[in-house]
Amino acid sequence: MTNHLNNAIALLQSATQSLAELATIPVDRQPLRETVTNTVEQIQRALAELTAAIDRPSLDKIPPELLTKAERLGIPLDDIEVRVAITTHHLSQFMGILNEIEQRFEEIRRVREYLLVRLPDIPIEQLGSRLPVYTAADFEWTEPRLSPTELAAIRSKYQIDRLLHQPPRHSTDLFKQIAAADRAWEQAQLVTQSDNLNDTDDILNLPF
Repeated sequence: MTNHLNNAIALLQSATQSLAELATIPVDRQPLRETVTNTVEQIQRALAELTAAIDRPSLDKIPPELLTKAERLGIPLDDIEVRVAITTHHLSQFMGILNEIEQRFEEIRRVREYLLVRLPDIPIEQLGSRLPVYTAADFEWTEPRLSPTELAAIRSKYQIDRLLHQPPRHSTDLFKQIAAADRAWEQAQLVTQSDNLNDTDDILNLPF
C-alpha cells in the first residue's frame, strides 16, 4: 500500500510542477497541448495508484487463457492502470474488449489506450451456459401409479407370467435345431433320389 501511495504522490507532484512551469513560459511559446496531455496521463496514473492502494489489483482470478490472449494482443498486464481497469470491471467486459481488439487489431494504433478508453463502455453479459439447468427433481415420474387390479389385467392380457416361467433359449439350442433341420433335409433328398431310380416308367422310356 505504501508503494502505491508514494507513487501517487510522486505523479501528482510531477503533474503540478509541469503546470507551474507552463505558467512561466510566454503564451506564444507554451507547449500547451503536450503539457496538458502529459499532465492528464500522470493524474490518471496517480488515480490508479490510489485505487491499487485501497484494493490490490490481483489478476489471480482472471482465467489464464484470457491473460495469454491479452499478452498476445500486446496489452501490458504489468501496467498499473491496465491492472486496475481489468480488476475493477466485470469479467465479461474484459472478454468483450479482448474480442473487440482482436477483431480490429489492424486498425488500433495504441492497444493500451484503446483498452483503457473502451473497457468501461463494453456491456456486461451473463457468463456461463445459456442452457436451462436441470436437477434430479425435473426427472421425477409424475404420472400416477397403476392399481393392483390394473397391473393384474395387464399381466393376464400379455401372459407375462407364462413368459417369465419359460426356460431361456440359448444359442447352443438354436444351433442344434439348425443341425437337425439340415439332417432332415439331406434325408429327404436321399429318399427323393431313391424314388426316382425305382421309377420303372422312366427305365422303359430310355432310348437304348
